[in-house]
Amino acid sequence: YIHLDQFAEPTPGIPDTNGKNPLKDKNVRHALSLALDRTAIVQRIMEGFAVPAADLLPSPMFGTRKDTPVEKVDVARAKKLLADAGYPNGFSITLGTPNGRCINDAKVAETIAALWTRAGVKTQIEASAPPVFFKNRDEHKYSAYLAGWGATTGEMSDPLRALVATPNRERGMGGTNKGRYSNPAVDAKLAEAMRTVDDEKRRTLLQEASKLAMDDHGILPLHFEVSVWAMKKGLTYTGRADQYTLAYLVAPAP
Repeated sequence: YIHLDQFAEPTPGIPDTNGKNPLKDKNVRHALSLALDRTAIVQRIMEGFAVPAADLLPSPMFGTRKDTPVEKVDVARAKKLLADAGYPNGFSITLGTPNGRCINDAKVAETIAALWTRAGVKTQIEASAPPVFFKNRDEHKYSAYLAGWGATTGEMSDPLRALVATPNRERGMGGTNKGRYSNPAVDAKLAEAMRTVDDEKRRTLLQEASKLAMDDHGILPLHFEVSVWAMKKGLTYTGRADQYTLAYLVAPAP
């Protein structure tokens, strides 16, 4: 996913907007999403070992929606949205990325930079070793950054709570929301879901909370990695959604 700074003004990494933070504008965030060719990233950079993403978790994980459409690339509409937001000539931005944390992360970032530049947002990347990247991210030194998330619970409340809930240390919310996105409607749905025991009611609340965040383009999902295990002949391993490789689960092939 890509996180966008929706708090600071001026925001680091955007030098040519007279101190204004364009990422606070939903039209700008939508334009950046429309500029992304997720299918091309999956096919060419991930070599098919990924699935284009429209949400923070793939269906059928708990709280996801089956009918969530993946946003199709539309450069012309992206340029129009930028113009409508007051940026007919676009602007410049630096995209932060780890180099070696997620699969092909720096290559994906380079592709995003080219796609955004094509739409009028002149993008350069700042690729760093993971420890440096995460330090910079935590210190809010990026206007935009590429990262990944693994939800070991398999429930939508996990990424919603970490990535899009309004940061609140006392409540344990938004701990990895370094773009500082904040939407009271999302927070309310999520809070209600987390205190709801009934599975179907909680599922619906999580679906609604996620839809609100996705419609607001508060965070831009890119793709879901498809994990690959290579085994010696005569051995087998059933892949896990949490991507763990546990030696005791390796078994003789039938």
